Amino acid sequence: MGQKTSTPSNLKPGDHIFTNRAWILYYHHGIYVGDDMVIHLMAAGIKKKSGSCDSCPKCGYDGRSGIVKTCLDCFLNGKNLHIFVYNIPCNSPDEVIRIATEFLQGEKDFVLLVGM
Repeated sequence: MGQKTSTPSNLKPGDHIFTNRAWILYYHHGIYVGDDMVIHLMAAGIKKKSGSCDSCPKCGYDGRSGIVKTCLDCFLNGKNLHIFVYNIPCNSPDEVIRIATEFLQGEKDFVLLVGM
């Protein structure tokens, strides 16, 4: 498993992407679903870089928490884009997007496990 810095033009639907948060204390992950959109889990209390309370004119994201679908700009929040590279067989891009969409629509329960 690995990572590579990327640009939005290199993205393909189904890619597992991530960006650094809080001065690289942790990374924020999502699934790129195409058309400049990402499905990801937004934790409560994360503010958009602009500091604005308005919703994004591009995707409508308004700072809510939970599993959300936002534009790539809202996902990155001004940080670098990375693509997670798997060195093992994985689900097809269509299957990855289908599963992410089921989480977004509440069809699957999401459980966050945090290791110590």
